[in-house]
Amino acid sequence: MIKPILIRLLYLSFGIFTFNCLNFRSGEYEGTPVIKNFDTSKKIAVKVNATYQGTVNGEPEDPHHYFIQKWQNESAKLLNESEDVFSTRSQTEADYTFDIKATEDKGYFSGKVSFWISLPTLGILPYYMGSHITLNVAVKDKKGKVIAELKREEKKTEVGQILLLFVMPFLDSVATVDAQRRDLLSSVYAEIKEKGYLKK
Repeated sequence: MIKPILIRLLYLSFGIFTFNCLNFRSGEYEGTPVIKNFDTSKKIAVKVNATYQGTVNGEPEDPHHYFIQKWQNESAKLLNESEDVFSTRSQTEADYTFDIKATEDKGYFSGKVSFWISLPTLGILPYYMGSHITLNVAVKDKKGKVIAELKREEKKTEVGQILLLFVMPFLDSVATVDAQRRDLLSSVYAEIKEKGYLKK
């Protein structure tokens, strides 16, 4: 009985903290433009398989289905913004497959300690979370053969404090996370176009 209540409290607190925090990124791929054309000779169908895994010092956490869905949806959406490549859910229809794996690794203090220091004070004491995001993408042809493997990395820093509620109308912290995801994927897609992997 007590355990479900604690789990609900944890999720409620996590939700509150998520919406009164500031997010910063190292920004190696910040502002990467979206690919509007892959220069293929015909319309190409791509099946996207995106996964997300949070870790603490390399040890896996329980999967966050919300984040998995965000990576899946953004990967497909970016493809559909191009003129000559589109996302498909059908493996048989796909000309290529993109296996996308995003990993966000937090240090022990960030993942296990900081939150529990801040929680008893309801966010008066700030919490800090630093994470290292790694994006690995494998491009496979119709037969499942890997024709390219690409990797991107950036860091993200999150600071949460109850008084940051007052800056929420002026700053969307979630927008930083969404932009980072979009830029990392756009950078990978730009390299796929540059090296002509979808022409092979």
